[in-house]
Amino acid sequence: MKASGRLRIGLSCVALALGGLSTGAPASRDPHHIIALRELVPAADPLRAHALLFDARFAQAAAEYLGSPKETTVPFLARLPATEHLLAHARQFDYAVAKDSGEALVRELLARVAGRREAILESIAYFMGPMLDDPRWISDALRYLPADFRFHGDLFLVAGYDIGVALAPHASLNAAHRHFEGHPRELLYYAIHELHHVGFMTYSRPPGIADLRTCADVLHLIDYSTALEGMAVLAARDRRMREHAIADDEDYVALADEKRMEQDEARYFQEYDALRRRGVDAADKDALAVIERMSGGERLWYRVGARMAARLEQALGRSAMVTLVTHKPERLVPTYRQIAGR
Repeated sequence: MKASGRLRIGLSCVALALGGLSTGAPASRDPHHIIALRELVPAADPLRAHALLFDARFAQAAAEYLGSPKETTVPFLARLPATEHLLAHARQFDYAVAKDSGEALVRELLARVAGRREAILESIAYFMGPMLDDPRWISDALRYLPADFRFHGDLFLVAGYDIGVALAPHASLNAAHRHFEGHPRELLYYAIHELHHVGFMTYSRPPGIADLRTCADVLHLIDYSTALEGMAVLAARDRRMREHAIADDEDYVALADEKRMEQDEARYFQEYDALRRRGVDAADKDALAVIERMSGGERLWYRVGARMAARLEQALGRSAMVTLVTHKPERLVPTYRQIAGR
């Protein structure tokens, strides 16, 4: 049976997903709302080696709640694995959301997505339909991971949390985010990005925000994040180019502009070297502000990181670059500087 035949999503399926809420029963892996990658590919396909689940129950329940609010929806959502994933991510990276409990987080996220029901339903329809009709796009993430890597987690479709996040072994995408509205295929490219993060984090765990005590600690986070984000941006680049989707995301627009990237790279190393010179100085507000500039409006560790990873791939070959960077993220920047003569 074709994937699209199993995965018909609409209001009737949303209602079915929530039919047992009032019973207090734990969330089940209902085939209408969650499906394994193994069920989507032929028996001989290498992707069957991956225990990856696509789970849209959080987004579906949120859409139903926005259409007809019921208090029983909140504890249902709080028990979902997707909520456990978001709560773990919020605590790991000290996100500015309610972190005391799953229910507190759910209430905040539902408030954030008020008025976004149609956008959520559009994302659900794509995530559980066309995106899974041929899931071989997952190979784009795998091309930039070690050959022995296997997925053993979920890709969740949620509502109200960032745009997409990962904390191995899971990742999630925000069905309500405005970036996906009107062109839901962006979900696929962001899925490549976040699933690459899952693999990367499997080999090299992310530093904790609470552990940033010195400027050297902040520099370690920047090294890690430059490798993490740069490789993930690179992983989705070839497909975006083939499918004429470069213009749909500003990171790829920037990467295609050599003059702009030269300026971004100069800015990156100005920030990087200033922080390195501070060494064991306390991680004060000036040091922490570098993280915001690298990750926020300037997005330096995404764009310059992708530029570095692409240069290393060209110089060392993909396999050698992947092995180096995934096992030792701190080697990306100095290896690039050596190759580029910076």
